[in-house]
Amino acid sequence: MGKIGLIIQREFMSRVRTRTYMVMCLLGPILFAALLVVPAFVAGMPKAPRKIIVVDGAMRSDKCYPAVNHAVVFKDSLNFDFDLRYLGEDHEVIEKRYRDSADCSVLFILPNFMGACDTLEGSSPGLKAELYSKDEPGAVTLAYLERQLTNVYRQAIYETDSVPMDVIEKAKKEATVSNVVKGKVSKSEVKMMVGFGFGILIYMYILLFGNQVMRSVVEEKSTRIVEVIVSSVRPFQLMMGKIIGTALAGILQFLIWMLVSFALVTVLSSAINDKRTDYSELMKAKMNTAIPIQDEGGSKMLDSFVTDETQNAMETILSIPWGNMLLAFVLYFLLGYLMYAAMFAAVGSAVDSEADTQQFSLPVTIPLIITISMASAMMLDPNGSLAKWMSQIPFSSPVAMLIRIPYGGVSTMELISSLLILALSFLGVTYLAAKIYRVGILMNGKKGSWKELGKWMFYKD
Repeated sequence: MGKIGLIIQREFMSRVRTRTYMVMCLLGPILFAALLVVPAFVAGMPKAPRKIIVVDGAMRSDKCYPAVNHAVVFKDSLNFDFDLRYLGEDHEVIEKRYRDSADCSVLFILPNFMGACDTLEGSSPGLKAELYSKDEPGAVTLAYLERQLTNVYRQAIYETDSVPMDVIEKAKKEATVSNVVKGKVSKSEVKMMVGFGFGILIYMYILLFGNQVMRSVVEEKSTRIVEVIVSSVRPFQLMMGKIIGTALAGILQFLIWMLVSFALVTVLSSAINDKRTDYSELMKAKMNTAIPIQDEGGSKMLDSFVTDETQNAMETILSIPWGNMLLAFVLYFLLGYLMYAAMFAAVGSAVDSEADTQQFSLPVTIPLIITISMASAMMLDPNGSLAKWMSQIPFSSPVAMLIRIPYGGVSTMELISSLLILALSFLGVTYLAAKIYRVGILMNGKKGSWKELGKWMFYKD
C-alpha cells in the first residue's frame, strides 16, 4: 500500500471508529424522517378553530344595503368558528371587548360594502372589510375571508341582473390544466419535493465533510503533528489522503443510511398495511370537514378528486428515474465534495486556529448558498436558461443538477458536459489548493490573508 493509501486508511478509520459517527449512522435516517414527518404530523393535529366575530356595518344604517346573508356565507369549518351574535353592534365596542383574546378576531364589514349609502363615494360598492386581531391571523385566514366575501358580491350581482341559477353555477366552474409528460399525468409538486430534497442532502454532505477536512488540517497544524508527517510524505499526498479518506467515510455513512431507511420504510409499510388505513378516505374526510359538502354531486366530485390526486402523485413518484438520481447523487457528491474539500483543506492550512477560518470559509460556501437560494426559481422552470447555466457551472452544478433531474428533460449530453466540467474544475482547484496547502501547513505564527494566499499559489516547488 502506497503512502496515499496509508493516509486514506488512517483518515477513514479515525472517523468510522468514533462514537459520534456510529450514532449518526443509526440516528441519521430517523432524524431526517422526523424532519419530514413531524411537521406534517403537528400540522395535522386537531386544534381549536379561530373564532371570528362578524359585525356588519350596513345593519346600523337604513341607507346601506346589508352586505351578506351571514348564516349562509359564514359557516363553521375545521379552522374557523364564526360568531354571528353581534352583527348589528358597534364594531369598536366589540373590538375593545375581544382585544386581548389571542384566538379571536373581529371581522367588520364596512357599511358601503355593497354600496347605496348616503355619501357620493358610498353609492358604489366599497368591497372592503377589516379584521381586528391581537396576533397575526395568517395569510390563510385572510385569503379565506376575502374569497367568501368576493363570492357573496358576485352572487349579488348575478341576482341583481336576474341571471338564472344554472348560469351562475356554470360561471363558478374553473378551468384546470393537467400536466401530461410523456403520456402520463405528472405532479410538479412531487418532483419539486424530490429535487429539492436531494439538493439539500448533497448541500449538507458537501459542507459537513468539507468542514471535517478543514478541522482536521487545523488540528494537525495547531498541534505541530503535521511537521512530523510531512517529513515522510509530500503535502499533496497528505491533502489527497485526507480528502479521499473522509469521502469514503461519507459514502459508507450514506449507504448505511439508505439501508436503515429501507428497513424503516419496510417496517412502517407493514404496520400501515396491518392497520388497513384507507388514506384516500382519510384525506376526503379532512377536506369535507374543512369545506362542508352537503349534496351528493359535491361528494362524488370530492371522491373523484381525492382518488385522482392520490393516483397521480403515486404515478409521478414511480416515473422519477430513481436509478439515475442515485447514480447522479454519488457522482456529483464525489466530484463536488472533492472540489470543495480541496478548498476547505487550503483554508485550514492558511490559519492557526478554527476561530480564524470564518474569513476564508464563507467565500468558499457562498456559491452553494446562492444555488440553494435560487432553487425555487430553478424549480419553477427546470429547463430554463437559469437552471441550465446553474447545472453547468461547477460550483453550483452538484446541487442544481440534482434539482433538475426529477423533472426530466436533462439530456445525456448536458449530464456528460456538466460532469466533465466539474471533473476538470476539481483538478484545477485541487492543483491550486495543493500549492496553498504545501506552504500554509508549515506557516505558524502568521495569520494568512487573501494576498498571502495569492502569493503561495505562485511559489515554485
